Amino acid sequence: MQGTSSQYTADPSLVEAFQRLSEDSLNELEAALLVARVVDADIDIERVRERIASLEAAARSQGAVDVEGLLDLLRAQGFAQTSLADVDLSHSSIDWLLQQHQGLPIVVAVLVVTVARGLGMLAEGVNYPGHFLLRVDDALIDPLAMAVVDESSLRKIPGLTKDQMLSPASPVTMAFRMLNNLKAYYMRFENWSAMLLVTAYQMGIVHDDIALLSLVYFERGEYCQRMNDNDAALAEYARCAQLSPEAELVARANARMKQLLADDRGPVH
Repeated sequence: MQGTSSQYTADPSLVEAFQRLSEDSLNELEAALLVARVVDADIDIERVRERIASLEAAARSQGAVDVEGLLDLLRAQGFAQTSLADVDLSHSSIDWLLQQHQGLPIVVAVLVVTVARGLGMLAEGVNYPGHFLLRVDDALIDPLAMAVVDESSLRKIPGLTKDQMLSPASPVTMAFRMLNNLKAYYMRFENWSAMLLVTAYQMGIVHDDIALLSLVYFERGEYCQRMNDNDAALAEYARCAQLSPEAELVARANARMKQLLADDRGPVH
């Protein structure tokens, strides 16, 4: 999916909404709704809320108020999935998930966490690398399969402890990771303009985290380079070098700026 750069201008109100995600301590559903607005500006948010409320009501009416009961209900409703063969932008939208019963694990996790909390259970996302998980009460759950997971069966990630692999994911973390999924989609098409748009929203999320913000500036510099916009790339790298507390990243940004300036001067005769 490609488009002109004019299609990829960040919505200032949406950037501000992502900024408020951490400031207002919003929940996972609110985070997912913001990402869904990036996918589809015309999303019917009230329809999403109504469908989730109807799932909660169905669970109560059927007495599905524990982990197994909830998973049985959601499987019966068609939310258990196999791996997605061809991921596209719609799979990052909770609205699409509720309509078509297809979505990425992190989006399905938002649904399960929201319904579980509505039923009075403890629930949170789990930031497992490569495949998002969640925890409801004491059960670790694979949201795609709608099944309880044995922690001992999980693949070990080199360099990470078990606690790090299974660390809780805040709504802010989940929003950032969902936006990463959008970038991964656009990367397939080398759609640098769209990737710049997504990073604009990520900058809203991490606006008060200088270390992460500087990394996003560096990333934006790379996309600008790919678009042959050296002036924009220089500005992004300069901002990265100015902000970053990491000496290694500052050195990388300075090296990129030096190379860009040398390229602009061309050969000396």
